[in-house]
Amino acid sequence: MCMSHQDSIALKLSLIDSEKKRFPMAAIYSLYIINKSGGLIFYKDYGSAGRMDTNDSLRVASLWHSMHVISQQLSPTTGCSGIELLEADTFDLHCFQSLTGTKFFVVCEPGTQHMESLLKDIYELYTDYVLKNPFYEMEMPIRCELFDINLSQAVQKDRVAMLGR
Repeated sequence: MCMSHQDSIALKLSLIDSEKKRFPMAAIYSLYIINKSGGLIFYKDYGSAGRMDTNDSLRVASLWHSMHVISQQLSPTTGCSGIELLEADTFDLHCFQSLTGTKFFVVCEPGTQHMESLLKDIYELYTDYVLKNPFYEMEMPIRCELFDINLSQAVQKDRVAMLGR
């Protein structure tokens, strides 16, 4: 039996759809890195439906920094590190704060698991490729090609690992 090119494409698409149903791939919508004073030093959009312009991403980073600091101050428990997870109907926001006060947060599909480990991996990339870069000025926007390349690989690796979870 010989299959036409269109039939072959249709078969591949149906196989991809069935794989998505069996192994839904969690999508990371965006990644933000905020310095200790609340300035956005890195932003990466991973193809979310409603892409934000630069001003919107700055507003989100500023708002998150403010909410994070307020939550630390209002917490009844001592040593609270602030909000780590914000769950909404259409997205989840996972945050990791380093000891220096730099915040890393991802906006992802609701219910996405294991984002804490991805954020810690991103932090390690940040320390290896940004902080150890002799040309990087602290608290300034990140412009480091090696960081970008390794970050893309880490996010892609995490997406592939989602298939096995």
